[in-house]
Amino acid sequence: MKKKKILLIEDSPIQLKSIELTLSRLGHEIITAPNAIEGIEKTYQCIPDLIISDIIMPEINGYQLCRLLKNDDIIKKIPIILLTQLNEKLDSFWAIKAGADCFITKSNKHEEFLEQVQAFLDKTDFIPEEERNQIIQEKKAENKNLQTRINNLLDQSLIESTIINEFRNLSEYIYSTRILAKELFNLMFSLIDFNVAAIFFNERDEKKKKYLQLSVENVCVDDSILVELKKDFFYNSFSEKDREDETDYDIEIVEIHSNSDNKIKSFSELQSKIIIPITYANKVIGGIAFYNTRPDRFHKGKVLDIIIKELKILMRIKWLYSETKYLAIIDGLTGLYNRRFFQQTLEREFARSKRHGTNLSLALFDIDHFKQVNDLYGHQFGDKVLAEIAKIMKSSLRKTDYVTRYGGEEIILILPDTEAEQAFIPIERIREKIANKNFEYKNKVINVTISCGIADITGNVHNQEELLLRADKSLYESKKTGRNKTTCFNVCLKD
Repeated sequence: MKKKKILLIEDSPIQLKSIELTLSRLGHEIITAPNAIEGIEKTYQCIPDLIISDIIMPEINGYQLCRLLKNDDIIKKIPIILLTQLNEKLDSFWAIKAGADCFITKSNKHEEFLEQVQAFLDKTDFIPEEERNQIIQEKKAENKNLQTRINNLLDQSLIESTIINEFRNLSEYIYSTRILAKELFNLMFSLIDFNVAAIFFNERDEKKKKYLQLSVENVCVDDSILVELKKDFFYNSFSEKDREDETDYDIEIVEIHSNSDNKIKSFSELQSKIIIPITYANKVIGGIAFYNTRPDRFHKGKVLDIIIKELKILMRIKWLYSETKYLAIIDGLTGLYNRRFFQQTLEREFARSKRHGTNLSLALFDIDHFKQVNDLYGHQFGDKVLAEIAKIMKSSLRKTDYVTRYGGEEIILILPDTEAEQAFIPIERIREKIANKNFEYKNKVINVTISCGIADITGNVHNQEELLLRADKSLYESKKTGRNKTTCFNVCLKD
């Protein structure tokens, strides 16, 4: 059996000797240290295959020792077992959080202790002697004394915890995408040297306007370069299958410190870049990118790894916040917007239409004889019909249109910048699709039809209530005159 190097760290001389004798029965080389500081020194001197350390020690305890060693990019590969006489869940929790690979409670049952250590060793690869000697020589070449090493490890640990805390504090801004982006850019600029940074937060609600938000530092860029940057960002953030159209996103500069003496004339002058898409549940939920005019500026390293890790957490929090807001405005059965959203959107679109002198139409649908469908085939089939009709409508309209469930079997569309006559053609197309749709019930084909009424704000329409009333009257006319048809409002339908 090839011997492994085991470093044992224990401040009690009696316990140290007892555990050393017990471990020696495994046939491996045992190296001992009476405290954590000497344990760190011996770690660098011999590069052990395994470190076993007590937790309760003076000056530096086992948790701190573990955290320090795990902050060294090379030494962190060495597995660490923490020993304690305590058997509290909190001790196990802190051992794992400190980076320990295993937590073992001390006991007088030596055989049980050895079995646990051996089981762990069986899962641990040897460090090849050539690699061990190379690491030892590299550490010697650094020419750092023990206190310098400890100070460096402490500094790294402090930097890591500080960056993490700064990121966690940003979660209070998730309610505002712009403020969050601004605060994030400020933090990023203190950690990474960039000339342009870009960030986007995807939205669960596809109708909500999305922005690629930018920070410009110490350069001057024109709009054409920013457009190229946007194309580059989205091309590298999404796979070809999932790639979104960058024209769906507006550019918004939220932080700028321009320097007219450092004008960028072409996108190619941004010689360094790093683009980091953030995914969750197989969907790109956001991303961040950094660009610099100087080459080789963004190397992978500990700080960047921490940033990416914390950014993923922040993006997930923002996405879940977005999803919560989205679910509050969505009808659970059909996936359409609910009545509350309809009322808010109609009020906004009506005001916008009046302010800019543009048109606005409503199309109100009702499934013909829907009560009879439910009575004959059951409410479960009725729900299926309603959901399928909703899907047809959603897939047949523009991105700028809104499809909402108004109530029961009624669905209403908000069609901005559209006159009633213009709306008639796509609405009729939808009506025909539904009439030709075959719904299956127990191997039987069932057909349903819909009636529709359309109205727009031309004429003497003073408020959204009047517009909705006109759409309702038009729908009533369709039903009264035979159903399965579309009627546009005209003066003849007035009371």
